[in-house]
Amino acid sequence: MVALSEITLEKLCLFSDQSNALVTIDAPLFGSVMVFNGRVLFKGASYVEPEKIGNAIGFPAYEHIIAEASRFWIVDENGIRRRKCREEMALLLEQVEPSNPRKQVRSAK
Repeated sequence: MVALSEITLEKLCLFSDQSNALVTIDAPLFGSVMVFNGRVLFKGASYVEPEKIGNAIGFPAYEHIIAEASRFWIVDENGIRRRKCREEMALLLEQVEPSNPRKQVRSAK
């Protein structure tokens, strides 16, 4: 069996930022996390109070959801949705280049 790299929130954010893709991380029985343009899309306050995530029963931390995830849905900039298993996603993340140590400032314009 080939050793695969660890799937982390940081790597998923980097992948999403570089590929301009929406990534939905799905862990049945635990929940889901969505990442778009390098940022986690937070669920609205009507769904869950942000301070409960990772601190209350029924609202696991994002890292726990990622650790248990078995499906990764990727929607690219053309709107095409692809399903990846854990092994396929790990291989995609290995191809992502780390960003520069300097943080780039983006304009909202």
